[in-house]
Amino acid sequence: MNGKSTLISEARISRGFQKVIASVVGMLCVFIIVTSIPSGVLLISGGLVAVIALLTVSVLRIRVTVEATEQSLTVRCRPFYSRAIPLEDVVDASPAPSSSMTEGFGVRYLGQRTWGLLVGGPAIVLETPGRTWLISTPDPESTAASVLAHAGKLKDI
Repeated sequence: MNGKSTLISEARISRGFQKVIASVVGMLCVFIIVTSIPSGVLLISGGLVAVIALLTVSVLRIRVTVEATEQSLTVRCRPFYSRAIPLEDVVDASPAPSSSMTEGFGVRYLGQRTWGLLVGGPAIVLETPGRTWLISTPDPESTAASVLAHAGKLKDI
């Protein structure tokens, strides 16, 4: 990234969703261990539980950020994905309906050239010539206005 970066937005999976996911995964791990004891595959099952736990921790730590420099907008779904979008490619940014657990978390292809960087909750729609982005953000109105201001395309209200 060139120059000074300004953080426009950062969104995380809500505590409520984190608790639900952790509870379900925890019950699954207990079930795997309990059912593996009589079958004699405890070591293999223990390894599987460790992998599931590591993946779950990675998912629960996902953060979606939007940052701006003088030349570009960087959208990230940390720790997995990062994309720089030249400011001249920003066509529009506007608040979107809230995403939910049904859309999932992380980087998602949503169809019709639309990609989501999602953690659930409020979001913005960011339009570029090549694709449309659905990006989770705690304050869609402020984030959309800030993106447009950085792109020099702030709408008159």
